[in-house]
Amino acid sequence: MNEDDREAVQRVQAGDAEAFEPLVEKYKRKVFRLAYQVLRDQEEALDVAQEAFVKAYLSLRDFRGESRFSTWVCRIALNRCKDVLRKRRRAPWLRLRYEEGPDVAEVADDQETPAHSVERCEREAALQRALARLPVKYREVIVLRHIEGMELHEIGRALGIAVGAVKVRAFRAREMLRSLLQSEGAPR
Repeated sequence: MNEDDREAVQRVQAGDAEAFEPLVEKYKRKVFRLAYQVLRDQEEALDVAQEAFVKAYLSLRDFRGESRFSTWVCRIALNRCKDVLRKRRRAPWLRLRYEEGPDVAEVADDQETPAHSVERCEREAALQRALARLPVKYREVIVLRHIEGMELHEIGRALGIAVGAVKVRAFRAREMLRSLLQSEGAPR
């Protein structure tokens, strides 16, 4: 854990509630992106991110500093995401937004032609659909490793599994993604 985070955590643990705000500001985008990549619903992801920080604040006295604060709060968010996904399975009438397709096609840069923009959007949509079809335990590894850029040992801590298990899940997840994309006829 970096020194700024360690100091903020210690101040909160000592009773300085305002010291938690810089931690929220520093990691709120990361936690939201993680929740959004798992849930594919912006409103639910915002709720999960907020709930993760509330739970982190209330549980900070139990935080021992064995991992980074960001890893710890991401684990809290992932556990909440799993709760949301379980609720969705119990309530099948809830439709996932990613099934409706992307809302807006963003242009990567000014040099991109409209044809390239459409092609990129199609690839991204195919990848998002394939990612959404992965079982949660594989999806979360892909999101943490390839979207959030976490190291394998951090992912292990966040998910509560050994680094070897992270490697196996990552390999299987990539193979599943490749298979799903090929079956969909998506470009490489």
